Amino acid sequence: MSANVLFGKPCAEVIYQALRESAFKGALYTIGFDAPQWKQYTYSLENSGKKCGIRTRHIYLRQDCAPNEMFETIDSVCRMHDAAGVLLEQPLPEVYQGAANRIVPQMDVDCLTSRSIAAMYKGASGIRPATPSAVIRLLDFYDISLSGKHVVVVGRGTVGKPLALMMLARNATVTVCHTKTADLPTVCKTADILVSACGVAGLINKDFVTEKTVVVDVGLSIVDGHSVGDVAPEVCEVCSAVSSVPGGVGPVTRAVVFENLLKISKAK
Repeated sequence: MSANVLFGKPCAEVIYQALRESAFKGALYTIGFDAPQWKQYTYSLENSGKKCGIRTRHIYLRQDCAPNEMFETIDSVCRMHDAAGVLLEQPLPEVYQGAANRIVPQMDVDCLTSRSIAAMYKGASGIRPATPSAVIRLLDFYDISLSGKHVVVVGRGTVGKPLALMMLARNATVTVCHTKTADLPTVCKTADILVSACGVAGLINKDFVTEKTVVVDVGLSIVDGHSVGDVAPEVCEVCSAVSSVPGGVGPVTRAVVFENLLKISKAK
């Protein structure tokens, strides 16, 4: 058996097509550390923006910069005349945890501020985080229903927690696990849809899935210079469907960032 592969590019292209039909002024500003993985992501984001005619501007800080330097940088960007939205690197070390709330809520493209998170928790309308949104958009694109399904989310961070809330809103039954969950493979095998967002290369192997499991890989690690996900290649021999890494959730996430940018600009 060979699993169906869920590629993100065709799903992302549908989003870009809609964005190209909307006139947009302003730029997306990204703020993060001068580190290879973040710079690689912003480079990909810049190329994605070109597909829909949206400019990106990147600000890279030293990895040992003082918290106040980051906070002042965010404040400064939010005052720039051409800044339509701000994207802040996540997750950040504890010392920078106050950074997200320096983003003006009307410029928060990734649902990072306390105000945006509270609105999501209450089920109010508004922006949702890009990566969890991308997971759901990818499933929708391939006509994989969430309603009534048992979803196991492995990961309790900036992707796993909001994704659980968003899937509950779509009438899924959600179990949230993590790397310390007892007998994790057995729990995962109960899933109709298994989403891994831990950033642990090869965490999910064939013992975690059945022939009916749909697997969405959100993890990203660099191993021997190559991007790999949480899901080991052997899973493809067992499960029903699996997203690719790279090329699965990532392209859709970038498209959703620009979709969110357009939404907040229209709401101003």
